[in-house]
Amino acid sequence: MVFDQTLEGLFSRGLEGRITPSLKLHLKEVGVDLDRRLLPAYPFETWCSCVRVAARELYADLPEEQAYHALGERMVDGYRSTMMGRALFSVLQLLGPRRVLARVQQSFRSGNNYTQVRIRDLAPTHLELWMNEAGPTRYLVQGALLAGMRGCGVQEPLVEVRGFDDEGVTFGVSWKEASG
Repeated sequence: MVFDQTLEGLFSRGLEGRITPSLKLHLKEVGVDLDRRLLPAYPFETWCSCVRVAARELYADLPEEQAYHALGERMVDGYRSTMMGRALFSVLQLLGPRRVLARVQQSFRSGNNYTQVRIRDLAPTHLELWMNEAGPTRYLVQGALLAGMRGCGVQEPLVEVRGFDDEGVTFGVSWKEASG
């Protein structure tokens, strides 16, 4: 399940002023009515449909991966303005990049009930992060991770898709060491 604050972060906050009547109609057709109070949670399939509709509607000129990536960044930027997001990011900003990334599962679990994460250290400012995110939403997660790291004050974050299969995706995550 994907919780309402995730949808609020993307559609009410991250895409504020960009929701067209057409997008609103297409979202309603796949199960999310933005003119009503959001439900507490939505099935993962509904979430994927909503993201697909938004990517096609708002980023029709971009390849699917880039459209999903852009939505992921906007989702986190919007989520940061929700009550839950403000609380979460105020704590995360106090941690360094490695500790922020160690909390990715808990952070994503504040917005859904399914995220699983495995982390493997590669170097002091580089690690490999596997998540159980399959399909095109892996690129949304890539954008969300990047925006989340930036939102936590991480210097020069980079999140690259290294590989994926039916179970999940592996990202290479790196950043510049803070000076001082």
